[in-house]
Amino acid sequence: MTTSFLWHRVWPAPETLPVRQVYAWILDEAGRVLLIDMPGGWNLPGGTPEDHDADWQATLRREVLEEADVTLSDVVPLGYQEVRADDAEPFAQLRVAARVAEWREATQDPDSGLVYPRVWVPLDRAAGLLGWGEPGRAQAAAAAQVACEVYGFVAAAAVAQGASAVSTPVMQRV
Repeated sequence: MTTSFLWHRVWPAPETLPVRQVYAWILDEAGRVLLIDMPGGWNLPGGTPEDHDADWQATLRREVLEEADVTLSDVVPLGYQEVRADDAEPFAQLRVAARVAEWREATQDPDSGLVYPRVWVPLDRAAGLLGWGEPGRAQAAAAAQVACEVYGFVAAAAVAQGASAVSTPVMQRV
């Protein structure tokens, strides 16, 4: 089975693509992103909409609190990733940038019962740790651009230099 991931630096995702995941590039002043160590590898905090979630923002708030035990501020949409697999309908994964509003004590994720270690990682290393290839590097560059231009985090400037190219869709096949 082949799955393709096509990153689009536009917002919102087309209404024809159902949103199946929402993830946050949570950034700090030192030019780092918050990753969580989950079974299977590193990930951004976020997850799948549930029936009781009013919208993508509610999904994001709930999932980030459940997995990373933080609340968010200054959420800025980055774009969406279009996911296509041989045997399934295409869907969208939304990506946003955000800052930590409140850092809480780590607790068990209500779905898995696990406590996920939280680690601040330099933004220029995050895409490699995530294993998301070119789409991941384009997302990191978009997050860095927001970190510099919106949040005023100058430490992210080196990663943001590649952000000008992210308006062109970037694909990875696995």
